[in-house]
Amino acid sequence: MRFSAGAGSNVLHVIHGDDEFRAAEAVQALRAAIDTEGSLATNTTVLAARGLTPQTLVQHAAALPFLAPARLVIVEGLLTALGARRGVAEAWQPFLDFLPALPETNHVVLLEPPPKRDDRTAGVGRSPLLAALRALTNVTVTGFPALKTWARGGPSEVTRWLQDRAVARHVAIEPRALEALTDLVGANLRMLASELDKLAAYAGDRAITVDDVRLLTPQAREERIFDLVDAVVEGRAADGLRFLRRMLEDGSETPSHIFALIARQLRQMVRAGELIEARASADAIAQATGARGYPLEKLTRQARAAGRGASEAALRAVEGSDYAVKTGRLAEALALELLVVRLAELAPRGARAR
Repeated sequence: MRFSAGAGSNVLHVIHGDDEFRAAEAVQALRAAIDTEGSLATNTTVLAARGLTPQTLVQHAAALPFLAPARLVIVEGLLTALGARRGVAEAWQPFLDFLPALPETNHVVLLEPPPKRDDRTAGVGRSPLLAALRALTNVTVTGFPALKTWARGGPSEVTRWLQDRAVARHVAIEPRALEALTDLVGANLRMLASELDKLAAYAGDRAITVDDVRLLTPQAREERIFDLVDAVVEGRAADGLRFLRRMLEDGSETPSHIFALIARQLRQMVRAGELIEARASADAIAQATGARGYPLEKLTRQARAAGRGASEAALRAVEGSDYAVKTGRLAEALALELLVVRLAELAPRGARAR
C-alpha cells in the first residue's frame, strides 16, 4: 500500500480487515510517506473510540501541525464501536460536513480491529457511517482480508505474500524454503515476517534454503524433536538414530534435553498404560497426564501398542543410561544412540512395525 505526501493529499483513511499485521503495516507506510522531516511523532494524536464525539474529532483533525509539514490523527475502532445502529450517520454529520475542508497537511486514519470470531456480523461493512464516508472524494477505504494458506495449482496467497516481501527486502530464498516456512508458520504474517528477517540475517549473501528453515524456525524444531521422541519410544531404531544424529550434528538440541523428553514420554505412557488396564475413560487419562486432543490420542495409541510392562522396562533403560552418563561411564551422545537401540529391542514387535 503506497501513499503520496504531496500537496493536496489530505485524506481520511479507513483501514480494516481480519489481517491485523498488514493493516498495521499500512499505517506505518502512511507515517513514513508523510514524515518527510522526522517531526511527525510530535504531531500525531491517537484517539480511542469510546466516548469520542464528532466535535472532538473535528477539533483534532482541524488542528494544524506544529512546526512540521504534516499532522496525523488515528482513531482506533470508531466504526466498530458505533456499529450498524440507525441514526449513526446523522449523528456524525458534523464530521462528514467537515471532511471536504480537511487541511491539506492533515491525515486522519480510522483503524478498525479485526472482527471477533464469535461475531462476524458486526464488521465495518455494515456501518452506515462507512457508507456515508465512501461518497466523499478524499476518503480511501482499504480492507485486509486474511490470506489463505492453500491454493489449487499454485502457491497460496500467504506464500505469494512472503515471496513479495522477500523481493521487496532483497532477500534471496529458494522456492522450497518459501513453501516450508509457510507450511510451518501458517497465516501468521507477523511471525512469518520475523522469521524471514532472522533467516536472512543467518544466510547472509546466499539464498535461504529449506535446511535453514528447518534449523532456525521454532515450529520446525518442535516437529523434529517430537518426531525423534516418537521414533524412540515406539522402538523405530532406524528413524530414531537418523533424527538423533541430525540434531546432534546441527546442534539444535542438547543430549540432556533429549533424554528428558524421552523419559517424560515414557512416564506418560506408563501412567496411561495403568489407566488403560483399569479401563479408565479418556477423560481420566487426560486429567492424569495433562494431554489433550491429538497428543492424548497419540499417547494412548503408544501406551496400548507398547503395553505397561514394556513401557516400564523402557523407562528403567532410560534411567540406566542417565546414570551411566552421570557417573562418566558413557558420553551423552553414545549413551543416547545405545538407548535408541535398546528401546527398539524392548518394544513389542507390533509397536515397532510402525
